[in-house]
Amino acid sequence: MTSLPESSPSFSHVMLSNKLKAILGQIVFAVNVFVLFLVLAENRVLIPDWLHVFGRMHPLLLHFPIVLILMALLLIGLPDLLKNQEDSRTYGRDLLLLGTLTAGFTVVAGLLLSHESGYAQDALSWHKWTGLLVFWSSSLLYNFLQHPNRLMIKSSAAFIALIVVVSGHLGASITHGEDFITGPLKSDEQLVVSLEEAEVFAHVVYPIIENKCVSCHKASKQKGELRMDEVERLLKGGESGPAIVPHDLENSLMVQRINLPQEDEEHMPPEGKPQLTAEEKSILEAWIQSGAPTEGRVQELPDSSSIYSLAVNKFSARQVSYDFDEVSSATLEELTNFYRKVQPLGLESPAVSVSYFGRANFDPGSLEELAPVRVQTVSINLNNMPLEDPDLQSLADFVNLEKLYLNFASIQGQGLQYLKGLENLQLLSLAGNPLQDDAVTQLAELKNLKKLYLWNTGLSESALDELRAALPGTHIETGASVSETVLTLNPPVITFDRAFFRDKLTVQLSHPIGATTIGYTLDGTEPDSSNHLVYTEPLEIDSDKTLKARAFAVGWIGSQTAEAEFIQSTIAPDSYQMNYLPEDRHKGDGQESLFDRKKAIPDGWNLNWLGFLNNPLEVEMDFDTPTTINSMALSIWQNGGARFFPPSEVQLWTRNSPDQTWTLAKTYQPRPLTKEDPSLLRQLEIPFAASDVRHLKLLAKPVERLPAWHGAAGNKAWLMVDEIVIN
Repeated sequence: MTSLPESSPSFSHVMLSNKLKAILGQIVFAVNVFVLFLVLAENRVLIPDWLHVFGRMHPLLLHFPIVLILMALLLIGLPDLLKNQEDSRTYGRDLLLLGTLTAGFTVVAGLLLSHESGYAQDALSWHKWTGLLVFWSSSLLYNFLQHPNRLMIKSSAAFIALIVVVSGHLGASITHGEDFITGPLKSDEQLVVSLEEAEVFAHVVYPIIENKCVSCHKASKQKGELRMDEVERLLKGGESGPAIVPHDLENSLMVQRINLPQEDEEHMPPEGKPQLTAEEKSILEAWIQSGAPTEGRVQELPDSSSIYSLAVNKFSARQVSYDFDEVSSATLEELTNFYRKVQPLGLESPAVSVSYFGRANFDPGSLEELAPVRVQTVSINLNNMPLEDPDLQSLADFVNLEKLYLNFASIQGQGLQYLKGLENLQLLSLAGNPLQDDAVTQLAELKNLKKLYLWNTGLSESALDELRAALPGTHIETGASVSETVLTLNPPVITFDRAFFRDKLTVQLSHPIGATTIGYTLDGTEPDSSNHLVYTEPLEIDSDKTLKARAFAVGWIGSQTAEAEFIQSTIAPDSYQMNYLPEDRHKGDGQESLFDRKKAIPDGWNLNWLGFLNNPLEVEMDFDTPTTINSMALSIWQNGGARFFPPSEVQLWTRNSPDQTWTLAKTYQPRPLTKEDPSLLRQLEIPFAASDVRHLKLLAKPVERLPAWHGAAGNKAWLMVDEIVIN
C-alpha cells in the first residue's frame, strides 16, 4: 500500500488543540441532546420561521460531514496510510470530531427542513434514520476510539462508512430520482417498442416527463403538491393550478414554465437539472394542443396532427426502414391541393401519408393521380368520402399500404375483395359504412390485420362472431350500437379553395350522414335552434366573414361547431422581398407565406406561420402600376400564454422609384395585449390609405419586453404572421 508523506511533527498542533477539542466535544454533546429533542417532539413542537431558514441550508451543509467523516474513517480503519500510525489516529480522531459536529448541524437542518419540504414521509423516513445513525454512531465512535479492541474500532469505522454511503444515496434519490445513479445504464424503452405498438402517452410523452420532471414531482417528492408519476395526478395538477389543460396551451402551467428563461426561478426543469430539448418541448406542446390523450397508439392518430408527425419522427427514423426510394418534395407539392394532402410520414422517411378533405369535391378517379407515390404510400385517409365498392379497386396497387381509413363512406362489402393483395395492411377502419353481412367473407381474407374498426356498420352479431373466429389475431372494435346509445353527429365538412380571396369565394357545406340539416351563421355567432340559416346550396362569400356550422338530425345529438374564417384580399404586390428571415422554429414557406392566400390554423407546427422574435417583419413590396390602397391588415396569432403578441409598432414607408430614399408614411402602435385578452387568430387592422402607390415597405416590430403581468416578464415576445392583407 502506498503511504502518504509523513507529516510534520507540529501538524497535530495545527489541527486541533486539546482545549478546542474539549469545547467541540461539549458542543457535539449539546447537539446530540437537541437532536434527540427534535426526534422525540418533532410532531408536537412549533418551529419558528427563523429556524426554517437554517433548515433550508441542509443541502449546503451535508457535503462537509460526508467528506470529513469518510476521511476520518479511512485514517482510523487504515492507520498504515501514514508512516506514523499515531499520526493517523490523531488526525483521524480530529477529523471525526469535526465531521461529527458538522453532521449534527446537518441533521438538525434536515429535521427542520422535513417539516416544510413536501416530500412524502415514506421516502424521508429511511433517509432521516440513516442520517441520524451516522451522527449517533460517529459520536459513539469518537468517544470509544481509545478502546483497546482495534478490530471493533475498525469494524465500526467500516459500518459507519457504509451508512454514510447509504444515507447519501437515499438523499440523492429524493432530490434527483430513484435511478439517478443507475439511470444512464438503463436501456431506453423506446428502442424496443415498434412504431406499430408505440402508444402516444406511454412511449412518446411520458418518457420526457419521467426523465425531466418526475424526480421533483413524484410520491416521495411533491414540489408544489404536484405529482407527475401517475397520469391521473398529472392531469389533476398541483397547488398552483392545472399543469395541463387539454387543447389550451395558454392556461397549461407546464407550457408556461418550460418556456420561461432558464434563469427564471419558476423555469422548469429548474436550473442545474437536465433541460428539455427543443424537440421535447414541441412534443409536450403538440400533445397538450391535441387534447392531451393518455390512451391510444401513435398510428391511430390523425395523419395531419402535429403530435402524429412528431411521434412518428421519434420512431420511424430509428425503427422503420423501407426498401423503396424517397419521393421528391416537388412531386409531393404537386400532388397536394385544397382537397388532398400528401406528406412524408416522418423526417428522413421515404414513406408517405395521404389525406382527403371535402366530400363534395371528391372524385374517385383522383386516386389514380397518386400513381407517382403508390409504392411510397403507407397511409390513406378517405374518411367521409363518397366511396362505393367499385372505387376500392383503385387501392389495390398501393402495395405498401399499412393504414386505411374508410369511415362514413358508402361501402357495402363486395369492394373489400380488392384489399386482399395488400399484405402490409394492419389497420382498416370502416366505421359508419352500410356493410352487408356477406362483407365478412371478404374481411376474413385480411389475415394480417391487427386493428379492424366496424363501429355502426349494421353487421349482425352472428356475422361479427363469424369474423372474430376467422381473425383471432385481430382486435375488432364494434363500439356501441345506435339503438343503445344516442350518438353525437360529426361536424359538417366546410369545403373551399382559399381562405383569402380576391373577389368572390364559393363555400360548400356537407355531411356524410343523410337526412342531416346543416345550420350556419356568417357573423361569428354560434348556430343553435333559434340562431341559424339552413344550408341548401353553395354559399357565395364576397366580404370578410366568419362561418360557423353545425349538423342536426332526429335521434342524434347536434354536432360540435365547424368554423372557417374568410378574408378578402384584393391586392397583392407584383414582387416583394422580406429583408429578415423568420426564426427557424416558425419559418413556414419563407416569404411565399405572406401572399399565398393560405390561412394558418392555431397550431405551432402549421407551415403557414412565420414567427419573428429577434428581428422584425420587414417587407418591401413593388407594384408595376400605381395602386390605390384603402385598407391593410396583418393576419396574426394572438396568444399571451405562448408569448404570441401583436407587434409593438407598425411602420409604413413609401417611395416613387427604387432610386429614391424611403419616406415614412405611417406609424401605428397597436393596443398592448392585456392579461385578459383571449387567445385567437385576428386581423390586425393598420389605418393606412394611399393612392398611386408604387413601392411600399412594411415594418412590424415584435414586442421587446413582455409586460410585468406576464410569467416571462422582461423577455421578448413572438410576432406570428401568416398573411399581409391589402384591399
